[in-house]
Amino acid sequence: MQEDNLPLHVRRSPRLGRGAAFRCLFFLFLWYVLTPEGASWVLGIPAVLLAVYISLLLAPATAHTLSFIGACHFLPYFLSQSLSSGIDVSRRVLSPSLPINPGLVIYSTFLPEGSPRIFFINTISLLPGTLSADLHDNKATIHTIDKDLHVWENIQNLECRVAALFSLKTTPEGEI
Repeated sequence: MQEDNLPLHVRRSPRLGRGAAFRCLFFLFLWYVLTPEGASWVLGIPAVLLAVYISLLLAPATAHTLSFIGACHFLPYFLSQSLSSGIDVSRRVLSPSLPINPGLVIYSTFLPEGSPRIFFINTISLLPGTLSADLHDNKATIHTIDKDLHVWENIQNLECRVAALFSLKTTPEGEI
């Protein structure tokens, strides 16, 4: 039987194989660190295989995985935006003369469902003056402390960085 004829949930995923292989290597390394004696592998191999099986049941491999290179690029951005956001809100609280013009913005994301979209919605709050309020389908409701801030540009920039973090391709129109 050809794999193309199988229902989608039965087809083998290359990511599942890579996820299982990565977990197997991780648990092998963990077993080696905890029990470096050679005789312990008689119990170690079955224990590792069982650990891989249980980990795949409890936390199945997803279609969207983080990219190491993407994470290296995202981390400095995350740290700088978090610091900038904290400073901005602190200034507004301590200096009443700074404008506060709160409002809600509805933003349509191009990120696919699952990890990329959830990560995006959870990291919106690191942008200066923003807080994610709701997510329904691909529409994010975002509270902003000042509607006159460059909210759209900041959110689009974050969305593209999250796409890169998950190795997703984007076009100039913002579509995958």
